[in-house]
Amino acid sequence: MPELLTIKEASKWATNYLKKKVTTSNISYLIQYGRVSKIGDNGNTQVFKEDLLEYYQ
Repeated sequence: MPELLTIKEASKWATNYLKKKVTTSNISYLIQYGRVSKIGDNGNTQVFKEDLLEYYQ
């Protein structure tokens, strides 16, 4: 089953993965411009970890 991350969790994951600071604003940008899929709404936005991995590779 695909792993879902909140925007905050996605920011922490990306920071660790890339070894440089990735803010929640950076993740929000990726969602807004369709680089990663948005799951949920109304403050419960989540993203697939696999989408982030694919984007950052």
